Amino acid sequence: MKGEDILFSIPFPVAITDGEGRITNVNQKFEILVNRSFKYLEGKKLSSFFRRAPDIDRKISEAFSNLVEVLGFKDGQYFLNFAPFFISSEVKGVIVVVQPAPESPFEKDIVAFLKGLSHEIRNPLSGIKGAAKCLKELKLYDEELVSVLIEETERIERLLNNVVKSFDFSVLNLKEVNIHKIIQLVVKLFEAELRESGVNVVYDFDPSLPEILLDPDRITQALINVFKNALEAVTESSRKEVRIETGYAIHPSGFIFIRVKDSGVGMSEEELANLFLPFYTTKEKGSGLGAFITNEIVRRHGGEIRVKSEKGKGTEVTILLPMKRSDGKDTNSR
Repeated sequence: MKGEDILFSIPFPVAITDGEGRITNVNQKFEILVNRSFKYLEGKKLSSFFRRAPDIDRKISEAFSNLVEVLGFKDGQYFLNFAPFFISSEVKGVIVVVQPAPESPFEKDIVAFLKGLSHEIRNPLSGIKGAAKCLKELKLYDEELVSVLIEETERIERLLNNVVKSFDFSVLNLKEVNIHKIIQLVVKLFEAELRESGVNVVYDFDPSLPEILLDPDRITQALINVFKNALEAVTESSRKEVRIETGYAIHPSGFIFIRVKDSGVGMSEEELANLFLPFYTTKEKGSGLGAFITNEIVRRHGGEIRVKSEKGKGTEVTILLPMKRSDGKDTNSR
């Protein structure tokens, strides 16, 4: 079978470029996508057919120069995946696979959605707060109870003031950090709960991992969500163990992985399919936002989350993060 046959059999638009992003081959689905024939496309910059042209040029250069895969790059209504294109073990260019992004009203403008949600919640809160203040002035009630009512209302108002900021992952405060220190800090936050519930945490760290460029606060937030879920899953389990592993990812290369495995209740196929949808939850007191926030944080870092789970047998969450230094280069040396 020829390479052209494989290329044309792939069920997604595919283009092959040289190291500078000029198109050297495409399949028919890519021709249909951009409404241009290969005769027209050959030699043109692939980035010129998408919105985020400069970013796409950088991703192509990154995949070609550093021999890494760059997955899940979003451009409008598409996800672009970049990988080095090899011929006889020699990199000749970059293969780019285009996939449609799933439709989600939340992904279109999550910040606008949250602003609207915040506005709608503020209205009844204002009424509650006003009524409580009136009662306090009349002094025909339990003053301590109404004070609590006012304090709790103000606490929710403060939460709403921060909600848009908390969900805006577009600006990351990147620093070179030791991922193992962050993991250990997260586990320490749950020290009391671990002791009370008798859950054992097992570490399997690769000590050779380099420091990588991350927003430590955001990644801490993501890992807290993952570890909290694992801890809750094993609380009622007969085998109460959470295992945390780190290492170099084999596929895709140029990434490290953080894997959190629990021996808990696991998830059904439906729960797994809807895991990252905002406001989806099976927990009585859950908000359905933890997994969504975690996924957004990891995606903004150029990473990916992979989840395996089986009902009654536990869950395995793998976070893939690119190895980047402050100079923008990959730390591929081990």
